[in-house]
Amino acid sequence: MEYQSQEIKSGKELSGLAIKMSYRTGRDNIVDDFYVPCLESSILYRRAVGFFTSHGLSVAAKGVANLAFRKGKMRLVASPRLEPEDVEILRSVADDPVSVLGKIVARDFSEIEDKLINERLNALAWLSATGMLEIKLAIPTDENGKFKIGIYHEKFGIFSDSLDNHVTFIGSSNETRGGLVENFESIKAFCSWNDYEGRVQEDIEYFEALWFQKTPNLKVLEFTDIANELLEFYRDKNNPPIEFRQIKDFFPGNELKESYEIPDDFEIREYQSDAIEKWVKAKGIGIFSMATGSGKTLTALTLVTKVSKKNKSLVVIIVCPFINLCHQWEKELLKFGITPISCFDKKVNWDSKIDRGYQRVKAGIIEILTIVTTNATYMGETFQAKLESRVTDGELHHLLIADEVHNLGSKKGRKCLPDQIKMRLGLSATPERENDSIGTEAVLDYFGGVCFEYSMKQAMSDGFLSPYNYNIIEVNLTDEESEKYIELSHKIAKLFHGNYNSEREVSGNLEILLIQRGRLIANAENKLGALNKVLRDMKTPLRKAIFYCGDGISKNEIGLEERQIEKVTRLLGKDHNKSVRTFTFLESPKEREEIIRGLTNDDLDAVIAIRCLDEGIDLPELGMGFFLASSSNPRQFIQRRGRLLRKAPGKKIANIYDFIVTPPDFGGEKDDNAFNMERELFRRELKRVAEFCRLAENGPQEINNIKEIRKKYNLISI
Repeated sequence: MEYQSQEIKSGKELSGLAIKMSYRTGRDNIVDDFYVPCLESSILYRRAVGFFTSHGLSVAAKGVANLAFRKGKMRLVASPRLEPEDVEILRSVADDPVSVLGKIVARDFSEIEDKLINERLNALAWLSATGMLEIKLAIPTDENGKFKIGIYHEKFGIFSDSLDNHVTFIGSSNETRGGLVENFESIKAFCSWNDYEGRVQEDIEYFEALWFQKTPNLKVLEFTDIANELLEFYRDKNNPPIEFRQIKDFFPGNELKESYEIPDDFEIREYQSDAIEKWVKAKGIGIFSMATGSGKTLTALTLVTKVSKKNKSLVVIIVCPFINLCHQWEKELLKFGITPISCFDKKVNWDSKIDRGYQRVKAGIIEILTIVTTNATYMGETFQAKLESRVTDGELHHLLIADEVHNLGSKKGRKCLPDQIKMRLGLSATPERENDSIGTEAVLDYFGGVCFEYSMKQAMSDGFLSPYNYNIIEVNLTDEESEKYIELSHKIAKLFHGNYNSEREVSGNLEILLIQRGRLIANAENKLGALNKVLRDMKTPLRKAIFYCGDGISKNEIGLEERQIEKVTRLLGKDHNKSVRTFTFLESPKEREEIIRGLTNDDLDAVIAIRCLDEGIDLPELGMGFFLASSSNPRQFIQRRGRLLRKAPGKKIANIYDFIVTPPDFGGEKDDNAFNMERELFRRELKRVAEFCRLAENGPQEINNIKEIRKKYNLISI
């Protein structure tokens, strides 16, 4: 995502607090010394406790109010107070225990003996209604998954700020008045910025496992749905309950808002304003064809902010190809004051939230509902059914934003573009689909065509993208590979029966042969030796680097079959002592987040990918790219190059190393038809090389370095 700096306004960050190793009743005021300051500096508070009551909210009202003002979120896992008969009832309705839990929890609230019970229930209802509080209930189960007597009794919490700093704590207190104030309690605290033993990350992993029901012997159920009944206590989102009415004292001149707001330290660029103006003139439809790294996301969110001022009861749906990209949108949305509904996990984690969100918009509790989802979830039956039922009633305004919009031109994607949504925005550096005129036409037609274009050349000229050097590394095939290459080429030439045309449809047999030869080139054995030499000759140390490999298999030095990505990983780790991770379809979303974080904070020197990381992922620090396998598809190499040109502090220039296989000499065996086919295939490769040279600092020198092979194939004009 775009490197255009702006942070949430939050006073101190967690790392600016004087966090002690421990807090203990009698020596410290746990609420005032620790709990409230951490809440005041956080955008996310995660808490796992044995018991929770609404009174706990009022005890730390100031900190919770600060969290609420910044559109932060509280996630709470607690244990309901179960009697033996409750367990029996829950077992009898194991398939649908939610209604029973509602009665049990309501009983807990009714037993709170205090004259301010309604105000505290107001606070709970208000936080739930505005989407700032999510609660889940944890109930122990036996080895067969049946509910059993006993309680979930862990007690730990995690504060997180906008800079990904975290403070975790563990101790004896519950999230109740007794636990926070009246009892004698103690807690121990740990900070991520000096956590050498990994305690903080472990606590985060424990909580996430809890939240997404991946903890053995626990059933974790949504309570937020039950809390909808509490909305009867509170309906006016603009008039917080008594615990939060002094919020202006904490932030003079500000009021709690439930809408998109442009961050104070964000300054829109001229071309971004021009893009928004063009979209408005196009009557709310269009595609922003903007260079990777030039600020598509922030342009889109600024556009949404303006749209939201004129369209109340607005639903914004943001569709992304990957989960990691969804997370990046969530982070940027938070800076604009919005906490979206995330729809890219199990259906149970978002299904009811969408229903509740639409209900809140219709009831006027909130003015804007924002949903972030992956292409896969968006095109799924459940999401499409919900969307169809909502857009057809015409009561709400909808805005559909498609990131990397070309992906929706697939056969399935084309069927999921509702005509009832009138406001549409597509984002992509490359809106056209390679060799798919039908899909391209469908995308351009639905989103109204490209209404604004901002090229990579212009972005570099304006200083918003980094300059780069392009280094062509020529590689020869081995004798064995050359024989196989020539054999495949002869078979391919016989099937063409005429001049090769890259746009024509090919038969199944021909496609198989082309794929086989493409993989032979991508996984050429000598690429590893060439890479080793490049790494040894480099004058600057390898860091913040990405390696793109082929997906084929070839033999290693001892004759065993091995993937290129495995060879490169071993070369970097064993021979060059570099810290690296692979980034493929095999890594889980959590592992991918860890890898991205490792690159950002210098725990990793490089990532090694196949086709992942081509689109959307924000890694502005990347400054070195090694293309061991490349496609002639313009979208792929444009996206990969753009991944390396994002601006970042201290980054002066990017360096790209492109490993090009030189076709073997056929001798006198090749006829005119075979030569023309070979020439056309190499022409496509050369077009990519020429495009890289066109904008590179050393472009003229590099294109001249391959003058002889251009002459050989009569391609000197490229």
